[in-house]
Amino acid sequence: MPPSLPVDGALRLALAREALARGDLTTARRQISALRFSPDRLALQAQLALRDGDWETALRDALASEDLTTIDGLTSALLATGDVGQALAVQKAAVAKLVADPTQGEALAEAEFRLGQLEERTAWDLYVGTRLRRKHESAALAAYARASTLAPFAVRYLVAFGTQAINVDRYAAALAAFGRARAVDPTSAEPEVGLAELALRRGDRTAARVALGRAQALAPRSPAVRRLAHVLAQ
Repeated sequence: MPPSLPVDGALRLALAREALARGDLTTARRQISALRFSPDRLALQAQLALRDGDWETALRDALASEDLTTIDGLTSALLATGDVGQALAVQKAAVAKLVADPTQGEALAEAEFRLGQLEERTAWDLYVGTRLRRKHESAALAAYARASTLAPFAVRYLVAFGTQAINVDRYAAALAAFGRARAVDPTSAEPEVGLAELALRRGDRTAARVALGRAQALAPRSPAVRRLAHVLAQ
């Protein structure tokens, strides 16, 4: 274990965090600059850089300290500007960093899931049927597959994989993913919604209605369940 911070270092660390939390960047910068080099200092530097809009430094220090919260903040900031490509690059860098550390299985699974979301987002902005769109759609499916392999009992990873499998016409894979998700959590309506959407894609409205009924019994007020009910009512 790393040696404990001296009292003044621990105090400076606390003061820096408090200053960042209240948006006092001048005080935060002063306290951070007085800290010894450590992962905590790097994480604070990353957070400060993110506040300053210095995204290159934020990414560098967040990766060095494995500060996933700041990396998520960075991707969100980039998405807010419409720079999906750079957000995707940041998430790929985060995944590459975590892959190198075998102790980061849970964090890596979440990073892969977020990578899948960004690959999907990138695909949405491209023309349907183009080679580049298919490339990003397949990359999203692969990222969700890795996430669900790393965390096989995470329903949202399995549902994301199943939904994306539908998008790329991998119906058998989608069916298997939703079946696994249902087995993991029989009380979740999400796998049932997925199964209904799969049945609709296959043109089987009867099976879709059966799956919808199961979803309604589990979560009648769910927005996804209500949307599906509206589609099937038409």
